[in-house]
Amino acid sequence: MANDINNIEYQNNPRRGKVLAGIVLLIIGVSLLLKEFVSFPGWLISFPTGLIVLGLYMGGKNNFNNKGWLIVTGFGCFLLLQDIIPAFDASAIFWPVLLICIGAYFLLRRNDHTTWDKKDWKRKWDSGKYNFNNPNPVNPNDPIVDYTVGAEPADQSTSPNSNTNTFTGDEHLDAVSVFGSVKKTIFSKNFQGGEVVNVMGGAELDFTQANINGRVVIDITQIFGGTKIIVPSHWMVVSDMAAVFAGVDDKRVRTSAPLDSNKVLVLKGVSIFAGVDIRSY
Repeated sequence: MANDINNIEYQNNPRRGKVLAGIVLLIIGVSLLLKEFVSFPGWLISFPTGLIVLGLYMGGKNNFNNKGWLIVTGFGCFLLLQDIIPAFDASAIFWPVLLICIGAYFLLRRNDHTTWDKKDWKRKWDSGKYNFNNPNPVNPNDPIVDYTVGAEPADQSTSPNSNTNTFTGDEHLDAVSVFGSVKKTIFSKNFQGGEVVNVMGGAELDFTQANINGRVVIDITQIFGGTKIIVPSHWMVVSDMAAVFAGVDDKRVRTSAPLDSNKVLVLKGVSIFAGVDIRSY
């Protein structure tokens, strides 16, 4: 039931995105048409304004929950100041402002894990991640010898309530690369998703030894960097990223084996002057 709810929620997002994209294109088209008849300031229809519109579009598409729209909108506003104020030299303060923003972002993102847990609580509860109603609880007064009965381990392996559901460090990914590179191999058999941040750096994620169940989301935010993701060939990979002078390149080897619709890796976020490379071996 939980997977059905997630699938319905995922299918609604593209429709909302198409409506927002249509509105944005309509506004741009009307603006270009009016420019031929009415005198507009040069900065009104320019590249920085386009970045601001793109950022607002990204925010509206995700109900302004994803922080990626702030990066794109802020970058556009920063460039727009130089067009509006000729005396403003954006290049002189670009790097200091960028470093300040990165530092503030890292300080504020400390609470993201709490938000993540609250957001996924219902899904994990419905899927049995947190199952506190075990009909066969262990009685501490029982003799230890009872647990060594030969038939009991087989029953535990087939029982739907025998899953220990222990957390490991690999279940949630948190990779940050600033002026460097990060390489991670994920071994978790119940990977839940995570976040990747690249600023003038890169990340390489190897999921060939991992496993996922249902739809798992990785949020990628990168500026002047890149991310390489290696996945099993039977996984489905869906890109829902906003790319500015960047792209998502799927270089997986095509095989005759069918894709598993129960293993969907969704890539979300924003990529500016950076790329995402998807591979399988």
